[in-house]
Amino acid sequence: MLTSSLALVVGKVATMAVGFLFWVVAARAFQQSEVGLAAGAVSAVMLCTQLALLGVGSSVILNYPRHDRDPAPLLDSAFSLVAAASVLAVAIFFVIAATALHELRVVATDPVFALAFVAMSVLGTIGILLDQVSTLLRRGDQMLVRALLFGLANVALLAPVAALSSGAGAVWIFATWVGAAAAAVLLGAVQLWRTPLRYRYRPRLRRHLAWPLLRVGVPNHWLTLTERAPGLILPIIVTELVSPAANAAWYAAWMMAWVLYIIPIQVGMTLFAEAATKTASLTKLIRHGLRSSLVLGVSGAAVVALIAPQLLSILGHRYAEAGSTPLRILVLAVVPLTFVQAYFVVCRSTGRLKEGIVTGAIGASVSIGGAALAALESGLVGMAVVWVVTQVVVSVWAVWRLFRLSRASRQIDPVAVDGIRPEAGPLSAGLAGRGT
Repeated sequence: MLTSSLALVVGKVATMAVGFLFWVVAARAFQQSEVGLAAGAVSAVMLCTQLALLGVGSSVILNYPRHDRDPAPLLDSAFSLVAAASVLAVAIFFVIAATALHELRVVATDPVFALAFVAMSVLGTIGILLDQVSTLLRRGDQMLVRALLFGLANVALLAPVAALSSGAGAVWIFATWVGAAAAAVLLGAVQLWRTPLRYRYRPRLRRHLAWPLLRVGVPNHWLTLTERAPGLILPIIVTELVSPAANAAWYAAWMMAWVLYIIPIQVGMTLFAEAATKTASLTKLIRHGLRSSLVLGVSGAAVVALIAPQLLSILGHRYAEAGSTPLRILVLAVVPLTFVQAYFVVCRSTGRLKEGIVTGAIGASVSIGGAALAALESGLVGMAVVWVVTQVVVSVWAVWRLFRLSRASRQIDPVAVDGIRPEAGPLSAGLAGRGT
């Protein structure tokens, strides 16, 4: 489990590292306002991909053990579902952008921008599902290779665009993502074909499989959205309420902080996959996940906080001036996020999704609303403070609930969420004994 988790974390970090190189090239070649607008569009398309996933990845993880002899129909239905949902999500966003947004309205009104946005949404959604399938198969190395290909292709495509015309604008910065995403998805298809599954996608949707995928996935998806949506909405808030130029600095700082956040998030995803297949007791898995996340996360946060100005100055001195303090504040959230993610794993694995969704929704609402107010009053620093404080408050609740659940010594059900009750195991007092 640790090896797969590390490979997946390294893959995400590699994506962010090469992605940082992409934004360095963009920052050096284009105006800061254009970079900020492109970053806002990237956040918007990532929000659409998160909406379109519908929790299908989690559902595949839970349902796969019953289809391991012939998983092709299950995977075909999953990929078809998320592709169709991504188009619907984009259509909804276009309506909102055209009628309610000012800076990002161009995404819906510019034909080239709109076409690139649709393509990136579909490809991005499929790419995330591929990552989740790799998690299920314990092939984090596949995701790592795809991540490196995506990042390198992105930079390679941006370089000629920047050389040919520094006035190409946000649309062309964004459009390079489409080619990179297409290359990564194509590689993912080849990787799945080369696994023992010999899987090749066929465009079909089996009704008897689609409904269980949604029935299990959507409740899990609501919880995932409460985790991911705030981070994707905040750049849009900065773009609209402050300025595209300010969002360029915020997005750079957020991207660096996200490198750390991905550690507890990805470890949590691996824990969920392990819990679904009952490879060990949930208590043991959670303890192991907490240790791994804290060691890696705290170490990384210390390094990033120490050299924050130097990291951001690579993009330019204006980025360092505006983003260094917010970045140093944002990295503090890796500790509370570790406990929140562990709590969410328990909620998913024991059928307590409603509790997790309510907790996540309250935290997301407070962080988004508070950040919007702080953006108007205190700028980027205020937004970062609101974000971290909100995570700390939610983590206090998460730690208390983990303690109570461990003390209760209840029988837990790793996959009760989909209505199936295999062997249950106790959430023993081991967690409480370690103060978690």
